[in-house]
Amino acid sequence: MKLATYIAAGEERFGLVLPHPHTGEEWVFEPGLTQKRLAEYAKRGTSPYVATRPVFWEDAAPTSMIGFLETGPDGLSRMRRLHDFLLGFLDKADTFILLGAAHRIADVKLRAPIPRPRLLLGLVQNSPTAWRHVLERQHLNVFPQGHQRPQGAVIDPGEPLVLPHAARISGGWNPELAAIIGTGGRDIPVAQAMSHVAGLTIVSDVTVDYFRTDMFVQAEPYDWFEDAMTSWGDKKSDRRFPIGPYLVTLDEVGNPYDLLTYTRQSGYLRDRSHTGAMSIGIERTISWLSSFRELQPCDLIHMGTMGYDGSPFHEQPFDGDVIESEIEKLGVLRNPVVHLPRPEPGKITVLPGDLPNAARELVGTPGASIASPDAWSVSQARHFWTLFGNYAAAEVNEGLVRRPYPRFLGAPASALASGGHSVHIPARAHTLTLGCELACVIDRIASRLTPEEAEAAILGFAPVAVIRDSSFKDAVIEPASLQERHLPSVYARWADGFNVVGGLVRLADRDWRGRRCRVEVDGLGAVETNTSDYLMAAAEVLAYITRYITLFPGDVLTLGPLGHELVIPIEARPAPGTAGYAEIEDLGRVSFTLG
Repeated sequence: MKLATYIAAGEERFGLVLPHPHTGEEWVFEPGLTQKRLAEYAKRGTSPYVATRPVFWEDAAPTSMIGFLETGPDGLSRMRRLHDFLLGFLDKADTFILLGAAHRIADVKLRAPIPRPRLLLGLVQNSPTAWRHVLERQHLNVFPQGHQRPQGAVIDPGEPLVLPHAARISGGWNPELAAIIGTGGRDIPVAQAMSHVAGLTIVSDVTVDYFRTDMFVQAEPYDWFEDAMTSWGDKKSDRRFPIGPYLVTLDEVGNPYDLLTYTRQSGYLRDRSHTGAMSIGIERTISWLSSFRELQPCDLIHMGTMGYDGSPFHEQPFDGDVIESEIEKLGVLRNPVVHLPRPEPGKITVLPGDLPNAARELVGTPGASIASPDAWSVSQARHFWTLFGNYAAAEVNEGLVRRPYPRFLGAPASALASGGHSVHIPARAHTLTLGCELACVIDRIASRLTPEEAEAAILGFAPVAVIRDSSFKDAVIEPASLQERHLPSVYARWADGFNVVGGLVRLADRDWRGRRCRVEVDGLGAVETNTSDYLMAAAEVLAYITRYITLFPGDVLTLGPLGHELVIPIEARPAPGTAGYAEIEDLGRVSFTLG
């Protein structure tokens, strides 16, 4: 089956896509309205369905993709019955009765199947193209390597891929196979992983080097964190990540590792590849992710390039160029390219039309801002941003030379928890390290902020108790690539609830320095640090990130570790219910227990 999210009559809807048997055109059927029209048809005395009325949902039918996927296998079975019934009904019965409940695909605006993914994880270096020509690579560390994208990056099929104004750019894109989770879970065995997949879709993984140009003007050598930040920061930028056109269920696809893929630009073939060219498959990736976090319906995981890694824009793309990503049995994802106009000197104006879809939907609604620190809760955070190497001793301790830009990366918002949280320690965890970090929360839609605007957009500051798990790093086999060696330190804090956030305190951005930080766990010790060791202030970081990435009300940014943490070795693993806290002088204390 093919399922779609779409807009008709100004409303976002969800439906089943079928080719009309008489015209060949694709139509999308809204389940609830379709069932209602069929019920009206069944009331006619001449209808063959008077006695056996076609009922697929006794209660309300799902009206959104996430609502449908949350119904699990039962919902999938009901949709399959509707699908099979409609194939016969459209061929032989009175199809006029369904007008209004169904629309031609050509008459609606398709949205990304999942317009606002909770988890949007993309794998990298998951193809032989990343290592087959590198003579120094004698072995591979076979664990999923990837990064988290924000919702503002997502665009719909047919929607313009928006590039900021620049004299010249470098970059490119490639088609990738994406798996959409249908049934959530934790600690999912590899053998059961595919039963948790609702279906597949296509993504166009676009990279355009704006953040990365900042790195290129710095003195070498570059470290892995700034390389990842600048490369992945470009991927996280607004309106840069097409998804679609449909969610196609696995029964219609067959073997997901036997699909041809094509990359085209304005009709010209750029690359051909094959979904069998993955180093790590969907099953292993799902099992690995669920070993430290709970997967949920509509989480989206795209599996990395399978061919040419980033078909390059050899020249500046012209407005009207169209990029295409095609995967056999899944369809074609097409998006034109447009450029923002050249900004006026000294003037930054962000209009609603400049914002990404997920942010534009908030404009004019109560969700566009948060009135006070007391009105914020962790559940409002769509995104979680972390810094690395942002402390005075980072060059001595980690070789991270001070740069004029922050080393930032995105993390899943599910890694956040509120004070008093009982932290579930995954079975895979080894040595734990605990630290106290300073975080801030954004109070509004934040795009292209000046430093002054960035300071005004901070709702408040809070202490964060951060827990890190060494099991990712312990699994790395040396000699390893820089990515294999350093990415585990990013994953270390990604487990559900591993970042416990305290209450917010309004504070001028310049007033947070010189505050004592302490993290303590009962019976296992304590460590003290000081916020004076931070190199970059929150407003400075926010102004840098929002040049190309829109932040959302409630999003959390932590200024990162301070270089000294409490270490709890595996042999001293705390008993369930062991209490701890982190506090920052005059900003309060956040408590937690370890489970």
